[in-house]
Amino acid sequence: MMGLCYYWSLVIVLLCFLIGVAIMNFQAAQFFFTLVGIVVSAPVPQKLDIMNKDTIEQAHSLISKTLEDIPATHAAWVKSKSLAWGSSTDKLQHLKHYIPSAPVLQNITDISSLETCLDKIVRGLQLHLNLLKDLIEATTLSQTDQVTELQADIQELVLLIEELQNQSGFNPSQQTSEEQSQSFKLNLTQHLKSDFQTEAAAHLILHQLRDFSCDILQRILSIRV
Repeated sequence: MMGLCYYWSLVIVLLCFLIGVAIMNFQAAQFFFTLVGIVVSAPVPQKLDIMNKDTIEQAHSLISKTLEDIPATHAAWVKSKSLAWGSSTDKLQHLKHYIPSAPVLQNITDISSLETCLDKIVRGLQLHLNLLKDLIEATTLSQTDQVTELQADIQELVLLIEELQNQSGFNPSQQTSEEQSQSFKLNLTQHLKSDFQTEAAAHLILHQLRDFSCDILQRILSIRV
C-alpha cells in the first residue's frame, strides 16, 4: 500500500510540473523539483518496520528540545556583544582549526545508510559532549544550569539513538571521539589566552552543535511516520 501511494505521489507531482510548464510558469517548475526531493526522501518501509515508533518520537522530541537548549547555554557562557548568537563565525577561522568537525550525515535511503547515519549521530553527539566537558575543565567557563541541562539532553539522546541501533539489529559503534577531544583540550591551554578567546571557542562549538543537531532532526524526520 505504501509503495502504491509513493508512485501515485510521483504521478501527481509530474502532473503539477506539466501544468506549470504549459503556462510557462518557471516558479511552478522549480516547485516540482522541490516536491520530487520531498517524495524521494520519504520514509522507506523497511526502516519503519524495524524501529519502535515511540523511540523515534522520543528522539524527535529530545533533539527539538536540544535545539532550544543550545541558545540558552550560549547566553549563559558568551557575554561578548561581538559574539551574539547566530552571528557569523567567519572571523574566528583561526580557532576553528582546533575544534574537531562534526560527522557529515548522509541521507537515509536504505538499511545500509540508516546504519551508517545512526552510527555517525552517536559519534557526533559524544564528540560534542566531550567538547563541552573540555571547555569547562580547561577554561574559566563554569558548569551552569543551562550547560548541565544541555549535557543531560545530549546524553539521553545518545541512549535513544543507541536503542534505535539495537532495535534495527545494528552493532553500536565501539569507536569514541575521546581522542579528538583530547587534542582539542591540549590546544585550548595553548591558544585560549583571554576570556574573549574562550567565549569565541564556546561560540564556535555551540554553533557547530546547533548545525549538527539540525542535521539530526532532518534524519529523524525522514524515518518518522
